[in-house]
Order: sequence, then structure tokens, then C-alpha cells
Amino acid sequence: MKKTLLSIAILFSLAASAQNKSNVMTAPTEPIGHLKKYNYSQIHKPTLAQKTTSITSNWFNFLNFLESVNPGAAVGGFMPIFPDSTIILGFTSANAIVNPGYHKVANYLDPSFIGIPSIPNKTTPYTIDSVEFGYAYERHSALSVTDSVIIELIAENHTLDYSLTGPPAFPYQDIEYDYVNNKLKPSITVLKRVGVALHQADTCEGGLYKQIKVAVPGVAALTNSKKIGTVISYKPGYTWTPQDTLYGGHSKNIFWILSVEQNGASTDPTVYGVPSDYTSNMNMSMFLSTDTRYNISSTGWNGYFIPTYAFTTPFAYESHDIGYRLSVANVGINELESKGFALNQNTPNPFSKDATVSYQLIKDATAVTLTITDVMGRIVSSEKANANTGTHTIKLGAYAAGVYYYTLNVDGNTITKKMIAE
Repeated sequence: MKKTLLSIAILFSLAASAQNKSNVMTAPTEPIGHLKKYNYSQIHKPTLAQKTTSITSNWFNFLNFLESVNPGAAVGGFMPIFPDSTIILGFTSANAIVNPGYHKVANYLDPSFIGIPSIPNKTTPYTIDSVEFGYAYERHSALSVTDSVIIELIAENHTLDYSLTGPPAFPYQDIEYDYVNNKLKPSITVLKRVGVALHQADTCEGGLYKQIKVAVPGVAALTNSKKIGTVISYKPGYTWTPQDTLYGGHSKNIFWILSVEQNGASTDPTVYGVPSDYTSNMNMSMFLSTDTRYNISSTGWNGYFIPTYAFTTPFAYESHDIGYRLSVANVGINELESKGFALNQNTPNPFSKDATVSYQLIKDATAVTLTITDVMGRIVSSEKANANTGTHTIKLGAYAAGVYYYTLNVDGNTITKKMIAE
């Protein structure tokens, strides 16, 4: 069975134009003796946290979710990535040259879909602490250079929502690529760019699989939490010629990203989302192929990363091992689940001059009002607030020193919290 595909712009994404991505894609040839494939659970034992209403920070990785719903099925493989195809990756059994076919890898995570960690729904705010990914890395003993891995943390962009038709049918969000300048297009918001140096201690000989975990401080909280994405590139610290060989008697350093075939070798992945619903599950891995790296695709993918689900059944790299450590505070989680909206504690508290209050709505409301009262129950102020789905912030004015209560009224349902003015 082959995976056929058709990509269209969704109706509500007016800025997205339909692409002629209508041909079945086949995986680039791998050299003989390529890295062994493993049962994913043999090399990566996931820690599965549960939903919680406490202040928490958990790792979110789609592979951990796959392992929880179908233990032992995923087969891990290593995808070699290299900046371009002008070097020899290795040779086939017939001694034919194989050039690199994968130049960057990426994924999008929808943390509200994965029901194991603690993002209850798509309106729960979270912050991003760190990124992790599984890799293999080998160095040539004669090279003393420093290689690097470049990590770009990216935000969602619904003008780039498309659909693959199946099997498997799947909604996905693409990543636009500028082949002339070899970088992401301005349509992709880069939240953070981090470089990680690779040294001898990072090699995997003897251990094969390792993880890189990178803190990404300074990334603003995502207040309408849906997807977070990462693009990973390998930047060699050496120069190369078309005659140099990476794999098999290699003369240069080489880097792989761990990925898995979800249901075992030569199988199609399982679709957990609803193909017609772009909000149901947007977890997707993708990569930059040689065709799109040089803008020579004959199958309509020029200017885009290719989702891994667009490939024929034996394709081995359906989901990359890229995870995110996300933090969720306890403010409002019970309220979101029971009431459909949440009211957060004002910050700062206590306050003297300026403070803000934020709240979240799971769906649009008819009327939202924030009312401030003193300890005697007298109304100090009352104002209408934004009634649209999402997270909103209200700036508080100056108050005389004392204790006050603020109440959010959403279509007759209320939540009240206490604040202190100094």
C-alpha cells in the first residue's frame, strides 16, 4: 500500500494557497550497513507523567505517547542530516554512490492532544523550559574541529495548515523554506535560536544513542496554547569536497537524528486526529529534502518542508524524537475543566500602583465582566471584558491600601479571588 497525498488550504486560512503536492514520495536511498534499527522502548524509556492540577513541569514527546498507547511497537532508526548533498553519504551494495537526502528535520507538537502530561486543553497557558532530541554522532579521529547543532524553536502559523489525503489522511501545518538564503521564510516565527557545540565527549561509539537537552530561556509564555515546533540543523566545523565520504570508512564527522516507524517496519503510521479537524491532533514530523533544499522538486514541494507521512509505507522516519519541557501553573486548571473558564491571580500581589489580571475562555462568551469590591462588599469598579476564546489581560488601576476581591462573571458564572493593595 502506498500513501497518496493531496494538499489543500483549509477554508479559514485565506493566506494559504493550495499546493500541487500530489505525488507519492519515496525515501532517499540509504547506504549499505546503515545504522541498526531498534525497538524504540529498548533505547528510550519514557517517563509518563499524569495530568495534575499542581504547579508542574513535564517532558512532552509524541514518541512517549506512542509508546503508551502501543508499547513496544515503534521501531527506532537514525536519519542522517547534512547541510547539502555535495558529499558522499555512503555506497549501496552495488557500490553506487549515495548522497545525503535529508538536510534539516523538524516537528510540531500539540501538547493539548497528548493526554499523558498536564496540558488540559488548548487554552491553558504554558511556558517552554527546554528542548530535547535523540541523536547519534561519530567523529573522525583526525578531526579536532567543533561541529554544531542549530535548534530553532518556532511558533504555529495557521495560514500554513494543509491536508494529506490517505492513507493515512492527516491535517498538518507546514514550514516554509527559502532555498536561496537557506533559511526559514518570514512566515515562520522563530521564538529562539540556540547553537549546541559537539565535541569528542558527545560521540556515541559504544553507547550509540544519546540525548541533547537544551534550556531555552527567554521564550515568552504561549497564552493560547496549541502547537510548538522545532527545526534542527547540523553545522559541520569542517569543509568538504564531493569526494569525501561520511558513512562507511568515513573521513568526516557525521550526525543522525533518532526517528521511529510508529507501528513497526514497513507499516503506515496511525492517525490519532480527525482528518477534517485541524484542531484534533496536529503532531507531525517533517524534513527538508534535497529536492526542496535546491528547489528542484517535481512533486510540488518547492518552498516547503515535507511531512514524513507523505512517504511510501517502508519509510522509516515517521516521527522524530524531539521533545519539550513545558511548565503549567496550577492557576485555573480545575476551573477550566469544570467551568469552561479560569481566572488567574493578579500579578504582582501585593501591589502598590500597577497590576494585571488574566483569564482564559475555552469558548466565546456572550458577556464577561470584571468587578472589584472591598471587604465590605461595596463595588469599587466594574468593567466589561473581552468575551472571545483565548487568554486575555486586564490592567488594574490604583487602589487605596487594603484587601479587595475581584470577580469574573462569564455569562452568569463567577470566580472570585482576593488581592492586596499596599
